[in-house]
This record gives sequence, C-alpha cells and structure tokens, in this order.
Amino acid sequence: MTLSEEKLLTELKKAQSQVEVGAIYTHYRNKTPYKVISLAILEATQEVGIIYQKASDPLNSVTWIRPISSFSEKIDIDGVLVHRFQKI
Repeated sequence: MTLSEEKLLTELKKAQSQVEVGAIYTHYRNKTPYKVISLAILEATQEVGIIYQKASDPLNSVTWIRPISSFSEKIDIDGVLVHRFQKI
C-alpha cells in the first residue's frame, strides 16, 4: 500500500518527537557516539528511517540508515532492557 505524501510527512513529524536531528546518540554495544543527520522515508517499506554517522569523524565514516523502529527499540541484555541508541 502506497501512502500519500501528506501521510508520509505526518509520519516524519511524529518521528521528530522520538529522535532529534543533530543530536548525538550512543549505541548500546560499542558506546560509539553517532550524530543523527536526518530523517527520511525508506522507499521499500515507507517507514521512517534515521540517517546517522559517527560523530567523531563524519568525513571519514560510513553513513548509515536504520528504520526508526529498530533505532528506538529496547534490547534485552542479560535480562535488562536497554535502548539500542541512547541520546547523550
């Protein structure tokens, strides 16, 4: 099902309340700081995607995109739920 541009823009606005563009987040596993560059719509699924890269060396690092559902989810680590990415 293809969503209208209006609906996609609504989804992007909603995502802005969950993930802050320009903010630094650390990954639960390696604690590497990543900067959120932008939000986008993943064409294949029409889900909001988070575009991010290492904060320490943006010109020499990979730019990643991850669905917001994965970026925002909690991970079970030895029975403790932790955020996959935590804003710092």
